Amino acid sequence: MLKSIALIALILFSLTLHDFPDLRPRATGEIVKVTQTDMANYPEVSLYVSVTDSSGQPVAGLTQSDFKVTEDGVPVTLTGFAGIGNTRAVDIVFVFDTTTSMGEEVDGMQRTSLAFAEKLQRSGNEYRLGLVDFGDVINRVELPDNQLTAEAQQFKGWINAIRLAGGGYEIPEFSLGALQRSAQMAFRDNAMKIVILITDAPPHHYGDAPDAEVSFNDQRLTLDSTLEALQAANITAYIIAPAHSDYSQIARETNGQWFDIHSGADFTGIIDQIGGLIATHYRLTYRSPRPTYDGTRRGILVETGSHSGSGTYLESHLLVVQSSPLIGLLCLLPLLGLLVLPVGLRQRAAPRAQTSSSEKERARSAAGFNCLACGTPLRPDAKFCPRCGRSPRSESGQSASLLCPQCKHPVRPQARFCGHCGWKL
Repeated sequence: MLKSIALIALILFSLTLHDFPDLRPRATGEIVKVTQTDMANYPEVSLYVSVTDSSGQPVAGLTQSDFKVTEDGVPVTLTGFAGIGNTRAVDIVFVFDTTTSMGEEVDGMQRTSLAFAEKLQRSGNEYRLGLVDFGDVINRVELPDNQLTAEAQQFKGWINAIRLAGGGYEIPEFSLGALQRSAQMAFRDNAMKIVILITDAPPHHYGDAPDAEVSFNDQRLTLDSTLEALQAANITAYIIAPAHSDYSQIARETNGQWFDIHSGADFTGIIDQIGGLIATHYRLTYRSPRPTYDGTRRGILVETGSHSGSGTYLESHLLVVQSSPLIGLLCLLPLLGLLVLPVGLRQRAAPRAQTSSSEKERARSAAGFNCLACGTPLRPDAKFCPRCGRSPRSESGQSASLLCPQCKHPVRPQARFCGHCGWKL
């Protein structure tokens, strides 16, 4: 009897753990990963964080109190948290190679597309889906106005409408261009941004035969230009593709993950695994302890239990002049003008001042005359020199009459007192 009761209790406890994963004991060897940083509302920063166990399975049921976050070594207080079951926005664009060798993957996607969307919805994700269909070129973009759909049935209709054509196994395809095109979709600012590339072919680069001039948006098609487009749009890329350094680098540098399409693993299982990873991300929100627009790189550390994951984000200037050299130059022109203009004005004003002084001297000389004794310029009607006191028209200092500075009466040159007022000379 006691054994039966114990067995029933054990079964009930196991069911409880299944329904409430947060009650399960924490697994060892957890991996904490900062997948994406959203700065749309900076200085408010939102982090999308995944926590997986040693087998790669998501760790569910964590709460806000399970996380500690620091920025540049400064602990921050979480002002927002969303986990499993909480509403989180996610925008996902599938970038699908639709050449003839991809029939199995297209069939698998047709079977699993609805299940993929339902898994997101059950986890509280407010999802939207998009599609870029490519081969040697981009064949189709859904929707044409770059919007994404929130209707899983509409997305499945796009997958069902795929028609395989061209290409072949091991023939380079336009995957880099398709990734760049996916970065132009209308992602929401407050959403986690995901691109899932599915191809069995290596990427086609600028310079590859036969069409060596391959480009996208008038730009040479390279790995660097593709990474730049994805990182500028703050996109995380999950890559299902053959082993190729470009694919692994794209996944690594966008904080995504690469899956080998030729590994023999079930394709629908890979899609299901990616769906689980996306669905179980945690969103942690805090206010930056250094809320200045200084264009510096900030380091982030997220800890849960004894495990941690790090990341960085680049805080942009309030005016991002790198986006256009012309705009940057126009912004700098007023400052350069303030620095250069005063120098130019002084250089132009100095000759004018010299010219004005010379003109005044010439005008004064033409209008009057100079004292013959000391050379001081005088008015035309001057009776005596204000500097030496002599009669201004006398040519000899000995014969010139002196005027008393007190009463202005003439006195002899050798006189010691004025004979008229007695002023001591």
